[in-house]
Amino acid sequence: MRKICVLVLSAAVLLSFSACRDGDRPLVFSLATASLGGTYYIVGAGLAEVLTGSIPHLTVNAVIAQGSTGNPLMLGRGEVDLAMTNYYSAWNALHGTGIYADIGPIPLAGIAKLQYSILQFLVFADSGIYSIADLRGRRVNIGPAGGGGALLFSELLPFWGLTMADVNISFVSYAEGSEALGDGRLDVNVPHGAPPLGAISSVAAFNDIRILDLEEDILQRVIEQYPYYDIAYIPAGTYRGIDRPVRSIGIQDILVVSQDMDEELVYQITKSIYESLAFLRQVHPSLAEMSFDGFRHSLVPLHPGALRFYQERGIPLE
Repeated sequence: MRKICVLVLSAAVLLSFSACRDGDRPLVFSLATASLGGTYYIVGAGLAEVLTGSIPHLTVNAVIAQGSTGNPLMLGRGEVDLAMTNYYSAWNALHGTGIYADIGPIPLAGIAKLQYSILQFLVFADSGIYSIADLRGRRVNIGPAGGGGALLFSELLPFWGLTMADVNISFVSYAEGSEALGDGRLDVNVPHGAPPLGAISSVAAFNDIRILDLEEDILQRVIEQYPYYDIAYIPAGTYRGIDRPVRSIGIQDILVVSQDMDEELVYQITKSIYESLAFLRQVHPSLAEMSFDGFRHSLVPLHPGALRFYQERGIPLE
C-alpha cells in the first residue's frame, strides 16, 4: 500500500506558490477521503494522481479520513488542504449549522462535482430483513462516526419509526463491516458511496445478498424534509445477484478547499482536473459521467480561482 503522509501547511507555504512554480519550494498537500471499502478513497487517489502529475512542484497525497461529515472539520483545522464532502455537509459547514453548530462556520469553497453517493443496505438474502423497519434490535454497521453515511442513517430512522437507540450500531469501516457480516458479527452493513462498492462486491462474489429496496412513499417524505438528498437507484447488475434496480437515497459529492487558498493555485487545480476528465472517468464507474456542468454555485460557492476557470470556459453553473 502506498505510504500516506498528512502534512499541515502554514499560510506562508500557501502564499509561496508563485515561488514554487519556479522550483524554489515544493508543496505537499493532503486530500481527505474516507475509510477503505468505499468510493471516496478510490476517487481521492485518482485526483491525487492527476494533481501530482500535472502541476509542477505539487504533490498530493490521498489520506484515509472520516468522510463527508468529518472532512470539513479537518479542512477547517488546517489538517488537510483539499477535502471530499457533499453539498449537505458543505452547506452546513459554511453556515455553522447542523453538526457544526458548536464549532461555527468553516470557510470552505467548492472546486468541482465528483461522484454521486448512495446509501446501500447490505444483508444476506436469507436474513429476513426487508425494510429499515426490520432493523430494530439488529447489529448494523454505518461506517465511521464522522461519515456522511452515519449522518444520513440517523436522519432516516425516524421515518421508519426508529431511533439510534433501537439499533445496535457499529462505527467501523465499510470493509471491516463486510468482514463482520461474513463471520456473523453483524446483521447489516450500510456503506455510503457510489456503486459499485468493493465492500459489497467482495461479499456478493461468494454469497447470496440482498440490498434493501426502500419504500418510495417514505423516501418522498425524506426528501421533502431534506432537499439536499434525492431518490436514487442502484442499477441492476451492479452486484452479483442484484437483477433489478434497487431504490435508495443519495447525494452529490464535491471537492472543496479553504477559501484562503491561493487563487492561482486553485485555478491550476481546477484546470488540471477538468483536463483530466477522460482519465478520471476510468478511475471508478461512478465517475463515468463526471462533468463540471451544473455545479451548485448558489449552494456552495466556488473558490475565486475555480470560478475564474468556469467563467473562462463558459461552464454553466446552478
